[in-house]
Amino acid sequence: MRVFVTGATGYIGSAIVRALVKAGHGVTGLVRSPEKQRAVESAGGVAVVGDYKDVGPWAQAALACDAVVHAAMEHSPEGIAGGEKSLLALAGLRSRRAGGPSAIVYTSGVWVLGDTPNPADEGASTDHPAAAVVWRVGQEKALLAANGEGLAVSVIRPGMVYGQKSGFIAGWFADADKTGVVSFVGEGNNHWSMVHVDDVAQLYRLVLERQASGIFHGVDGTPARVADLAKAASLAAGTDGKTKPVPVEMARPTLGPMADAVVMDQVVVTKRSRELGWKPAHASFEDSARGAFDEWRK
Repeated sequence: MRVFVTGATGYIGSAIVRALVKAGHGVTGLVRSPEKQRAVESAGGVAVVGDYKDVGPWAQAALACDAVVHAAMEHSPEGIAGGEKSLLALAGLRSRRAGGPSAIVYTSGVWVLGDTPNPADEGASTDHPAAAVVWRVGQEKALLAANGEGLAVSVIRPGMVYGQKSGFIAGWFADADKTGVVSFVGEGNNHWSMVHVDDVAQLYRLVLERQASGIFHGVDGTPARVADLAKAASLAAGTDGKTKPVPVEMARPTLGPMADAVVMDQVVVTKRSRELGWKPAHASFEDSARGAFDEWRK
């Protein structure tokens, strides 16, 4: 299978590229600059330079592939509107493409579910998403509406992603390394639903190989209190479990709408991903924290 990946050098995108190449698939990755070509090529893929908001220059490269994975992310109004326009245009082109399987996988996230103190699977409502990602709900619906007629459209919602050198947990490790304390937003009694970046990349691979459609959650199935996660990160970093709660009001000037998103209580589970045969290699963050710290420190 030949797969076109937007955001191919991003946090999740680069993990997807590695997973697909390792499984024997061909990958063409969209990158923003010539300087980033080398990262895709060193992973075994082919790089195309372009802006994901403007499908024109890279449409033919994408249409030459069997599937497209959208892993690029830009939270500016221009990025949101331009990205949706490009993806819908690409969906329209691919739905009319003759011959061969065709698929688009869209990267969303569990924040579209809003507060979910009760376990929320793929059928849960998105009527009250976090303000930081309210736009994702419309993009999910618009793309899923293009499913059919030779085009399999799927939406993957990763949980709080950790591993390697990016994400909130990497920020915690950096915090511990610099100050000796892991700071988290809120009181810490809310839950996060976690997933290792390499595990969620395997979910993308499975969805593509099975030509699956619909919504899939990428979470490890062990939601944990944020205070406990922060303590595990501190212990892994060698700072004796020291943590510090930061009032959400104090976090807003730095994090903006994300400050309110990270204090949501999210108990997220997956039904459809498990049915697909996906099983995370990392059972939980608390069990994997030391390994995650070692990945970050490399």
